[in-house]
Amino acid sequence: MSTKTNRKGKPQTGPRLDRNWLLAVRVLLAVAALGAGYLAWVSLSNGPVAGCGADSGCNNVLQSRWAYWLGIPVSLPALLVYLGLLGATFAVEPRPAPADPRRAWMAVIVLAVVVAGAAAWFVGLQVFVLRAFCKFCMTAHTCGLVAAIICLKHVPLGAAPAKPRWADKDAGFFLPRRVFARLAGLGLAGVAVLVAGQSLVEKQRNIVKPLPLVSATNLPILSPPPPAPPAPPPVLAVARTNPPPPATNIAAVPTAPPPVAPVTNPPAPAPALAQLAAPRLLSLHGGAFQFKLDELPMIGSPDAPHVVVSLFDYTCHHCRQLHPFLVEAQRRFSNQVSILSLPMPMATNCNPAITRYWRAHAQACEYAKLGLAVWRAKPEAFHQFDEWLMAPADPVPVAQARDYAVQLVGLMKLETALGDAWITRQIHTDGYLYHTNFLKMGNGQLPEVMIGPVISFGPLNSAQDVVKLFEQHLGVK
Repeated sequence: MSTKTNRKGKPQTGPRLDRNWLLAVRVLLAVAALGAGYLAWVSLSNGPVAGCGADSGCNNVLQSRWAYWLGIPVSLPALLVYLGLLGATFAVEPRPAPADPRRAWMAVIVLAVVVAGAAAWFVGLQVFVLRAFCKFCMTAHTCGLVAAIICLKHVPLGAAPAKPRWADKDAGFFLPRRVFARLAGLGLAGVAVLVAGQSLVEKQRNIVKPLPLVSATNLPILSPPPPAPPAPPPVLAVARTNPPPPATNIAAVPTAPPPVAPVTNPPAPAPALAQLAAPRLLSLHGGAFQFKLDELPMIGSPDAPHVVVSLFDYTCHHCRQLHPFLVEAQRRFSNQVSILSLPMPMATNCNPAITRYWRAHAQACEYAKLGLAVWRAKPEAFHQFDEWLMAPADPVPVAQARDYAVQLVGLMKLETALGDAWITRQIHTDGYLYHTNFLKMGNGQLPEVMIGPVISFGPLNSAQDVVKLFEQHLGVK
């Protein structure tokens, strides 16, 4: 500590600060602020994050409930805190009035504790809760944490002064330890407010976008079951459109009926009306995609008046969370709504719509093929297999899933179904539908739920949220 003079020759009280650590802290905080600012801009614009796919670790973190505080992106308050701490570092340098550095150091202590505590909280969430990492978040947290530690290490602490003031022209500026403890406690209280706000208030994270209505044909069109064919009328009642001219001067020649062969096997009864009905067709994007509802996996009856389309991936974290909500919502509406389940693996080895390799989806094709093979081999076993595969938080090993499929449908039937070219065509069709939605809507986040004239992208928090979407956009109760 020393007493310096300013340009006017007046004494200037304050510690002789090492500008090296100040420069390092400012650079770190600037990097952290840039990262937080970028994430805030992405959250507010609902845009994609550079280098993060639809179900990458980065996207899973940013789309989780922990990415929001009281309904707003946490990157916004983080940006303000980083900028506040950065500004405070410019005010801790010696000034003619001792109150200036005192207030600045008070702000540094509180904000540094908030930054360090928040960094520890969010890193812990990514490691232990989400088990996924966002490179932008981790960069900001790391830079902020290091800057906060450096700031707290350089706080000028001292014993309580004999006089009731924090600065003495002879001794220089310092901060009593008891005051430091109180300010640190205030910073920890700020961290507690952060944790409580995130734990108690959960923001709706999905994005609902209306389909572009260039024409009415862009709406999903569901063909009704065809009416029953009319029974043929008796032969005597048939009206002839071109009756023969009346015979004149021609003698009628009676003809004998042809011999009737004895009936050894009576004819089989006519099939029931439901078996005679042609499959219902769901037409999407002006007829570019048509799905026969009785030939694809569905949750509910294919005869339901309202059909929702679910594009999902068995290896997608948010898809697995949404699955039981969709099942519960369909059960509440019963025969009013059914859900068309279209597996859309985010893997390059079977889906031409995916052009980038993601380690988290390396085996997505195997799960999708197994699900569709179970459906082809034994449709009544599909729902049991689907529920079992979606139940854990993470997918079971592929070998275990295959063993369970064999248990449900048999080895020979499963092998035959896996060799069916229909599975490959269906995965390609689902991928092209996903790609079309991305081109039209500018969003490729899974899961995708096509509900009448809108598409919901991303996770939902509960089955009640799904019910509200169905009620709002399908007009059902």
